[in-house]
Amino acid sequence: MKKLILHRVIATLGLAVLAFACWIAAGLLSDRMVQQEMTATVRTERQMAASIVDNMAQIIASDLAMSRAIPATLAQMDLTQRALAESRNYASNPGETELERRSDWTAHPALAKVNHFLHEAQGFSGLDSIWLVNDRGYCIASSNAADDDSFIGYDMSARAYVSRALLGGFVEMYGVGRLSGEPGIFIAAPAYEDGILVGAVIAKVSIDRLRHWVSRAGTFVTDENGVVVMAHDGRLEYEAMPDAPVARMTERERVEHYRRESFPELRVSHIGEQMRASEQWLAPALAQSFYAANGSNTPSLYDERTGLNSGLSAHIVHPLTSWPEISRNHSRDRFLVFLTMLGIVTLAIVIATSYSRERRLHRATRDLAEQLQSANTLLSAEARHDALTGALSRRYFLDTLRHEVELARSVGTPLSVAIADLDHFKQINDRFGHASGDRALEHFVEVCRAQLRPSDAIGRLGGEEFGILLPQTSLADAQAVLERLRKRFHHEHCAHLPEDAALSVSIGITELAPDDALEWILSRADLALYEAKSRGRDRSEVRPADPTPPARHTEDSLAGK
Repeated sequence: MKKLILHRVIATLGLAVLAFACWIAAGLLSDRMVQQEMTATVRTERQMAASIVDNMAQIIASDLAMSRAIPATLAQMDLTQRALAESRNYASNPGETELERRSDWTAHPALAKVNHFLHEAQGFSGLDSIWLVNDRGYCIASSNAADDDSFIGYDMSARAYVSRALLGGFVEMYGVGRLSGEPGIFIAAPAYEDGILVGAVIAKVSIDRLRHWVSRAGTFVTDENGVVVMAHDGRLEYEAMPDAPVARMTERERVEHYRRESFPELRVSHIGEQMRASEQWLAPALAQSFYAANGSNTPSLYDERTGLNSGLSAHIVHPLTSWPEISRNHSRDRFLVFLTMLGIVTLAIVIATSYSRERRLHRATRDLAEQLQSANTLLSAEARHDALTGALSRRYFLDTLRHEVELARSVGTPLSVAIADLDHFKQINDRFGHASGDRALEHFVEVCRAQLRPSDAIGRLGGEEFGILLPQTSLADAQAVLERLRKRFHHEHCAHLPEDAALSVSIGITELAPDDALEWILSRADLALYEAKSRGRDRSEVRPADPTPPARHTEDSLAGK
């Protein structure tokens, strides 16, 4: 009897030891399985997040490159330089009030012409405001000179973007308008006359025009001081990154720059160690890639792109939505493996379950890969073509222009470039609605495709403005082709518009010169377009190539733009 009891005790202890060993082995095996699943998921999600933030950074760089070309060009124009230099003769009375200065300077004949020119330039450039600041920091001319809240007469020397420009720097900086209270990107270009700094040209692009930067969930943009200036989730705006430079600014500097005193901290921090405390299977190297924003319990991937030549940085906090399911799967897998090691029958059941589990893992990985491929395809299509008209996007048009310039130089063939702008487009929207305006833009692209060669290219630069690229085409031939295009667009009625809707287009044309910079080509075409607009619209104008930047040869007709 005692011997039987002893055998039962030994058998029970053996079963307990075996069960404990199976439990430990099941834990190690399930840890390995879930680590593989988590690694594959993180790799796929990281690629998707990187693709999104890369595309975001490219769009920011492209938009700012186009915006900075306007003040840079204006700063080199004789009209601008002369107005800033001559302001020293009448803008030196420190006793005048802002209203007195505005009244005196607005009535000045020479500045009236400059104000009109800036107003017209702002109208077709897509900028919200353009103004001139002399070397003492006073605004002497502005695109909104006719408005009650005109900038003219104000001392702007205390604003960071003005003070940097007056030291000779080219500035792109986020800020909040002191008069309008509206946030935007301020672009400042120093202006010189005979090598002497005479002031600066300042331009502003409203943040509302740039909201497409953060169209994807989890994305946000910070400025050079680490402040979130734009976010897909608007609640994050005006929060500051950890250890952001804004914390080292004085209260007066913060109020002057942002019109506010405090900035809550945006907590984007590692949570790998906290996750490993509850999920010990998580590999340390993998845990280091997990972040959380503002105390969220959902692990996320964080990525950023800095150095966009503007002080701006692109960020994304990409949540791992599959984390709860993966965590639940780990506990279940351990128990299934444990049952597998206890017996043949249980082993057969667990093998079937594990096989099914592996199939789901591969299917989930394949689905994620397909989603990534679809997302990349969609991002590529969005980057190449304008969604409304089917024309090339602005960024891809500029890339195509850069490639054709290099090709034309290498083989010695001519190259012509044009910028076209639909006349009175705002009136079409106002009279017939924005849907009719969209049809007008589509009609123009259809006419261009019918009139141009397959080797030519048309891209939408923004709004109703289009760029046209004519490889292996001289300036005279380009003018003939585009003049035919203009006449056809004017006379061929769009079937989707009312009968009394008249359409016309103004076109500025130029050609490639030796050692021509890309900005010079676009600036010349822009100036030719401006001449066409100022001479009555519905016409084309050419501006021959020049060996020097076109803005240094401003004609008298441009002064009245």
